[in-house]
Amino acid sequence: MNNTTYIICAVVLLLMFVLYYLDRWNRTHKTDRTSANNVQAEQEAPAVPAGECCGKHVVCEKQKLAEARMRSAQYFDDEELDRFKGRSSDRYTDQEVEEFRYVMYTMRQTEVREWMECLQARDIELPDELKEECYSMMNETE
Repeated sequence: MNNTTYIICAVVLLLMFVLYYLDRWNRTHKTDRTSANNVQAEQEAPAVPAGECCGKHVVCEKQKLAEARMRSAQYFDDEELDRFKGRSSDRYTDQEVEEFRYVMYTMRQTEVREWMECLQARDIELPDELKEECYSMMNETE
């Protein structure tokens, strides 16, 4: 073999080593950044056992209810509530709040989540006064 062949082989080997070490360096630093982000996320949110809620249950419920907008509306013998479509949740009178409360407490507790999804699909906001009661009822069924 001549000198040119040795030089080419040496350059190729050198490039392979450089690429190998660059790849390792990149993976190490990427892992460090990911670890730093994970540590920050763990500090912000409680640990979550697999298949369970994150501990911020109201947040989880709100997210699930937001996904319900995509589904078609189902009625729970509450067609009279359609007149509240588009009304803000803080704009109900005491009598109107009681109408919602009556519907909520006359259904099976296991149906409350579906009812909330139905209301969202119909663009009806639950009165602020009932939100905690409703989330509490949904938590009891789990």
